[in-house]
Amino acid sequence: MLVKDIMTSSILSVTPQDSFEKIRFIMKSEDIGALPVCDNQNHILGIITDRDLILRYFDGCVAEDLMTKSPITVRCDEDIHDAALKFSKHKVRRLPVLEGERIAGMLSLKDLSKKKILTSEIGHIIYNICQ
Repeated sequence: MLVKDIMTSSILSVTPQDSFEKIRFIMKSEDIGALPVCDNQNHILGIITDRDLILRYFDGCVAEDLMTKSPITVRCDEDIHDAALKFSKHKVRRLPVLEGERIAGMLSLKDLSKKKILTSEIGHIIYNICQ
């Protein structure tokens, strides 16, 4: 099974100059915990998580100030088991999915949890994230 088979492909993104207020509004209204930061050609520049909003906020900040640059990513044609190893190794809950150099979707622990064959990997990932 490949990442593209279970990823979420309908994603929203922000630009580096988007405001904190816009980012917060999108995350709250769409009930999502992460937003990719992309340029005009949908190349990923970074990622902002709900945790970043809390830890990095300051008056007047924009996406570029809040984002984690060069996020860990997966390719859409990558095997899902290899992607699961990335979650565990890097202790992350979401991975931007790339097709070529452009963002194609997001893969989350929730996406993995929908597949029974990944049950043992999910337990291992959660254990490593909590350590």
